[in-house]
Amino acid sequence: MSIFGSMTTAVLGLNAQSKALGHISDNIANSSTIGYKRVDSAFETMVLQSSQRLHEPGGVTAQPVFMNNIQGSLTQVQSPTNIAIQGQGFFSVTKVATQGSSTLVQTQTGTVNSSAAFYTRAGDFELDKSRYLVNSAGYALNGWLVDPVTGVLHKDQVAPIQVNSLIDKPVATNTIDLAANLPATPKEGEKVPDSSIQIFDSQGNPRTVNFKWRQQADSSWRMVLDAPGSNTKPVDGTFTGNPATVTFGQNIAGQTAVAQVNVITIAGNNTNGQDNLRIGDTYSVKVDGTNYSLKVTADNIGSLRTYSGLAGALANQINSASPAASVLATSSGQTIRVTAREPGTPFKLNTDVVSGTNTTNTIVNQTSTAATASAGEIDKFQFPQTQVEVGDSFTINVNGTAISYTVTAATYQSYSSVSDVVSQLAGKINQALGSSVTASSAGNILSIQANAVNTNVTSSATVTNSSTAVNTMSSLPSVSSVAGVRQSRTVTLTGTPGDIGTQYTLSINGTAVTYSTTGEEMTMEDITAALANKINSNTSLPVTATAQGGVITVTSKTAASPTGTNTMTGTGTVTLSGSTVDIGDTYNITVGATTYPLTITNANYGLYDTPAKVMQYFASVVPGATASGNTLTAAGATGTVVDAPAAQFTLDQSAVAGQTPAHIGLTFGKTPETVGTLTNISTALVGTGSAVSAANQSAGSAANVTFTVDYGFGPQQITLNLGKYQKPGGLTQYAGEEINVTQLVQNGAPRGQFKDVVFGDNGTVMVNYDNGRSKMVAKVPIITFNNPNALQRESGGVFIESEEAGKPNFNDPETNGAGAVVANSVESSNVDIADEFTKMIVTQRSYSANAKIVTTSDEMLQEVLGLKR
Repeated sequence: MSIFGSMTTAVLGLNAQSKALGHISDNIANSSTIGYKRVDSAFETMVLQSSQRLHEPGGVTAQPVFMNNIQGSLTQVQSPTNIAIQGQGFFSVTKVATQGSSTLVQTQTGTVNSSAAFYTRAGDFELDKSRYLVNSAGYALNGWLVDPVTGVLHKDQVAPIQVNSLIDKPVATNTIDLAANLPATPKEGEKVPDSSIQIFDSQGNPRTVNFKWRQQADSSWRMVLDAPGSNTKPVDGTFTGNPATVTFGQNIAGQTAVAQVNVITIAGNNTNGQDNLRIGDTYSVKVDGTNYSLKVTADNIGSLRTYSGLAGALANQINSASPAASVLATSSGQTIRVTAREPGTPFKLNTDVVSGTNTTNTIVNQTSTAATASAGEIDKFQFPQTQVEVGDSFTINVNGTAISYTVTAATYQSYSSVSDVVSQLAGKINQALGSSVTASSAGNILSIQANAVNTNVTSSATVTNSSTAVNTMSSLPSVSSVAGVRQSRTVTLTGTPGDIGTQYTLSINGTAVTYSTTGEEMTMEDITAALANKINSNTSLPVTATAQGGVITVTSKTAASPTGTNTMTGTGTVTLSGSTVDIGDTYNITVGATTYPLTITNANYGLYDTPAKVMQYFASVVPGATASGNTLTAAGATGTVVDAPAAQFTLDQSAVAGQTPAHIGLTFGKTPETVGTLTNISTALVGTGSAVSAANQSAGSAANVTFTVDYGFGPQQITLNLGKYQKPGGLTQYAGEEINVTQLVQNGAPRGQFKDVVFGDNGTVMVNYDNGRSKMVAKVPIITFNNPNALQRESGGVFIESEEAGKPNFNDPETNGAGAVVANSVESSNVDIADEFTKMIVTQRSYSANAKIVTTSDEMLQEVLGLKR
């Protein structure tokens, strides 16, 4: 080999290494390009002549080696339209600018129509302005399209995927699934809440189906299906209702309330014509614990004066109390009549007298001064006490004439001490005997002097003291309290709650009150309460009503005894018939032109509660009348009676059966094997409704009710799925007080607007709508080649078919060796930066070595040229 040959070989080496460096630079530049496949370098030696005797190196060439079958790493992204292939294969894509043309692509299994034949691993697809799925290089994704009419996936044609299904056709409901537990023991008196579900008609309009529940008996329920707006009803109409009755129970007669009356008597001595009121005496009356008292003082004794005055003052104090006393007091003489203000309400009464200090007065004779020639005799008397009592009487006998002064309540305030008494006695002596003697007072000393000289005075003194006995107050009930009893009567209603139009009527004193059931009542207590409320709302009725269970108690508003009829007969001798009188009765006795009336009231009933007492009253007010028992005798007297109105009420009743509304009957099992599970559905009482149940109701069969609705767009049949007969799940009745709905769903949908497009499982292209539905519009095939590394590269990360690669094969994902479609992901390049840098170092060193051969060959040629010199 010549020196020129070695230089040529080195130049070829430099060329090959520069090509390898170009491959490396391309890989590094595209290390972040989605779906990029790296290019490696393959070096091939060139030999001009080589044998055992001679070898002439020809150099080297560098060929690209494509790594199209090497998987890049997958990166998860947020875009739902980005996809990647996990495994072998490519996406079929079309250049947007050429997608209007069509071509026939030969595959390994036949041909498919395609607008262009490009393949890529770059799956960063997004919707463009024309709603095509286009990647960042501008290539539209091809796929098998779904026929919008038939819903069939056409695998004989691949076309760009364009999302045109912007509106989802409404779907009419034809199935409702209900799973719920009806309470075995619902709360008494509380309605089990209705259940409801929104369905859709054939135009996508929302409609409502209501489920109304009522427990008829243990393990037996009514279910009413209500479809407002439908021309046909699942259940409709009524049937003859269940029997209803109204019966009367015990009648309790009324009794008039009588007010309690207590008579308080003030008792004490009377001395010298004076009631012995004593200063300091305190008189108390206690009513139900409240004390009303009066203390006798020097200031008030003059107004009281007597026991009668004391009784009147105490009565006034009771009546004027604030807050008002529970009794009313009146006085008559030495008695106080205390009457309960509220008839029938008893009171407790106590009396007490606390006596003041008593003083016993005396008179002591003093030494007399004898008569002289210049003056008459002087007698003196000392009154040693200071306090006097009402009723004390002091007497001075002068020359046979008795002069007396008695202490009275009327004068006590002015003359309340012994010195006052001495002064009053002196005055009275002078007034009576002033011509013969002269009396004078000095404190508690009384002096009497004869007016004539040498004249004697004959005098003596005596005292009569008021009684020292303590005054008393006593109280006895003259009329006992009688509690008022209001007439009452029980009324029992029977019937079946849930029936409509059942009428229950009570006539009270001829006034009819009627309640008609609505069907919403849960128990008979609801019905009796409603009738009781209607009675109470009529305030003109003389009764009130209360309800408990199925029983109404009708009670008179006032407490009154059953009234009797009384008459007065006869002239001159008038007889009052009957053994009792009534509060509210008015009795009249007429003599001549004068009528004497007596009306019996709560206040005076205790005094005149018998005919004999009434006649005794008239005997006391009619001049010249006498009474004996029930008879009054008075000249020309006649009598009339106005009886109290009847206080009792009368009741009449009637009941009219109503209608049982149409419904679906549900029966739940009671045996150990079936307890709580649905054992029977009966549509025998749906009336003119469309609901029907399946004939086969054996264990395990579907517990369905099928009904038809019509909202103006034709009949729409709906199947209500309640689970399976005698199996748990679906509709059950187990322990509980409230309904528990665990599932209530339907399969209809309204018209939907486009929401977004996503890739589903197995490469499907799904359009989501705002009605919650999704629709498949296409499916992405995975295209495989026998030799994918031989595909021809084009700009934009796409490949085109080559003879060396073989024919494309359009496969479902994950079939025939095709990879899987991974949504929300993109495939990164399969370039390893570290590996590329390593190869770059090797290439750089090889290039430098080849360059060294060139310089060495050049030096050797310089030596050859030097041989000439």
